[in-house]
Order: sequence, then C-alpha cells, then structure tokens
Amino acid sequence: MKDFWGIVVDQSLRSTDYIDELEVIAKRKLGSWGMLLVSVSEDDLEGQIQALQQNMIDAKEDCWYAHFFRDKDLILVYQDRTYHITTDPATWAAAVQHGLDNGVPSEQLDFKPRTKAGAAAYFQLERY
Repeated sequence: MKDFWGIVVDQSLRSTDYIDELEVIAKRKLGSWGMLLVSVSEDDLEGQIQALQQNMIDAKEDCWYAHFFRDKDLILVYQDRTYHITTDPATWAAAVQHGLDNGVPSEQLDFKPRTKAGAAAYFQLERY
C-alpha cells in the first residue's frame, strides 16, 4: 500500500504544535510561508484530514487549504470542506469555486505539487 503525500502550509494552522503529529518528509520556505511535505498512510488518511481540519484556522477568518495526493487521487482539504477529486483539472470545479468563494486567489488554486515527482523536485529531494 502506497502512502499519500500532502502539502500543508504551516501558516494555515492555529498552532504549529500540530506539526509534531505529522510525518514531515521535507520543509521549504516560500516567502513568509512554511511549506511542509508530509506522508500519511491510507489507513490514517481520514483521521489525519479530520485532525488537520480541527487545527486549521477557521475558513471564515482566513481560508487556507492543504492537499494530499497519490497516483491520480487528489484530496483538497479546506477547514470546512473536503473534496476527493483527481489530478485532472477537469474534476476541480467545485473545489476551486469553494476557494474563490472564500477569498483564495485563483493563482493559488493550482494544487501544485500534486505528484510525487513534482513534490520531490519542489522540495529538492534526491530520491522519492
């Protein structure tokens, strides 16, 4: 069974203490944002999504998202909603609209990286 990888922005969390509960593969700074590459087993995925949502800043205050991916599966996690979609942008309409409706700029709704190869390149991992 292959794990899901995920991207979590540490500024999306009410407390960075939650990061200690994640299996962090790599970290990267992007301006003032701290980007975390995490790994979650399929068995733990739903529980981790619920825990993440409980630890995210309320979407009405400042809407953020995290996303998890494996092969063609893509899971978008907003504090108040989850979308199980695919890496094909044709499946993203509702997830993108939710972000737009809550103030996320359209250029941030590209859900990158969304493949293990893309994440490895983004986080400059030598192997994955």
